[in-house]
Amino acid sequence: MMISLNARAQFYDFSRGWKVGAGIGATKFYGDLSDNTNSFIKNTPFSKFFYQDRKFGYYFTLEKSISPYFGVRGMFFGGKIKSTQESTKQYFEANYFDYSLSLTMDFTSMVWGPDGSRNTVFYGFAGMGLSESRTWKYDMITGEVIATNGFGEPKHEGGALRPMTEMVFPVGLGLSLFSSEDLNVVIEGHLHMVTTNKLDATPVDGTTIETVGFISVGVVYNFSISGFGGRGGHHSFEGRSNDPALREFNKRKRVVMRTKYNRKSFKKRRRFKHQRR
Repeated sequence: MMISLNARAQFYDFSRGWKVGAGIGATKFYGDLSDNTNSFIKNTPFSKFFYQDRKFGYYFTLEKSISPYFGVRGMFFGGKIKSTQESTKQYFEANYFDYSLSLTMDFTSMVWGPDGSRNTVFYGFAGMGLSESRTWKYDMITGEVIATNGFGEPKHEGGALRPMTEMVFPVGLGLSLFSSEDLNVVIEGHLHMVTTNKLDATPVDGTTIETVGFISVGVVYNFSISGFGGRGGHHSFEGRSNDPALREFNKRKRVVMRTKYNRKSFKKRRRFKHQRR
């Protein structure tokens, strides 16, 4: 596989290549207190197990492309988690969210070269951040809470109990579909790997990472800071330019756009001519 990276790769300026996105989907827990019967990989949407222990999740992203191949993404991810273990007759539910910074990679451009007119793009991301969570573990028979996690001592007297805070390493793949100049529909799969063995309130020796899986559909809006409208942004033009070469060309060839500035200047010139007469 040949990657089309070369020394002439374009790097975007600060105003171009901005994206804001949001998505919703379903979570999946990978850890000790789980039978993994509802795995995304083992089941299809037509299987009853596929919907077992699914909980609602969501994300918001702000991304800046730094070249046709790479970008930087800030992401806030949150939702609820549930997992059941039939052998022990226990299950847990948790409130979870994390915020992270990731490097994004446009695999389609790497292989076939950059092309802003593509309607389908395959991409990925990987990064790091911080997570916060609160967990309740239940007995399936009685429904009683038998363990909790994420209710630490408050920072000060009378303050709220502190959630469990841990490092998280999010990785994911995405497919951008049905893109227009401004909007993209995206399908993404995430793995948020948390550096703890207490996310399920069931600490087990030898476990150092527990993972929140997520599959989602979302939308992405492409914009520029100085002017909205499309990938990289289309700057509005008021009939004036700060580029010396373009200004000189306009003077020499009298190439001027009919804008409110041009009409105002034209009226002033006519008034000046009449006064001289």
